[in-house]
Amino acid sequence: MKQRIRVTRLFLWLSLAFVAPGIAGQVRAPKDSEEVRDFKTFADRVQAYVKMQKNLEASLSTLKPTKDAGEIVEHQHALARRIIDARRDARQGDIFTHEVTERFRKIIHSAFDGPDGRIVRRTIQPDTPYKVIVLGVNEVFPEGVPLTTMPPTLLLKLPELPQELAYRIVGRDLSLIDIKARLVVDLIPNAIR
Repeated sequence: MKQRIRVTRLFLWLSLAFVAPGIAGQVRAPKDSEEVRDFKTFADRVQAYVKMQKNLEASLSTLKPTKDAGEIVEHQHALARRIIDARRDARQGDIFTHEVTERFRKIIHSAFDGPDGRIVRRTIQPDTPYKVIVLGVNEVFPEGVPLTTMPPTLLLKLPELPQELAYRIVGRDLSLIDIKARLVVDLIPNAIR
């Protein structure tokens, strides 16, 4: 059974490898001035977060290149603690504003309900079932929770993120994750139907 799942997943990735180059030039352009405004608001808030993260990381002692996982994890935890403290009043919607959330939901729903919806849905299904996880803004992303790969066709339709952040799907929620600190920066509950 596991081998069949792996083969199916390999097939899906190979399919996407041949489909993605054809759609690479099809990055979704904003449709109207309101959408441009909403996505600019989102981009500005993302950039403000990244600037804060970099300033807080600069206040830590520099992590020298090491193979010691413990040192790396401790640095990550120290950064997370600083960010959590700096964002103690963070709430859902600080970055994914109401308007941005509605735009993201439309994009996500069209990707999952569109002609390639089955392929997109299969790429986010974990290999093994896991318990339902409820994420919270400004909380550490739980250890052991699979980091679901975002479908490339969906990534092409969402605003691009700086390397410090990533979109992740957990259950039915879309979360914005700080890669360095493993923090949930913001999330859209029930983004996927």
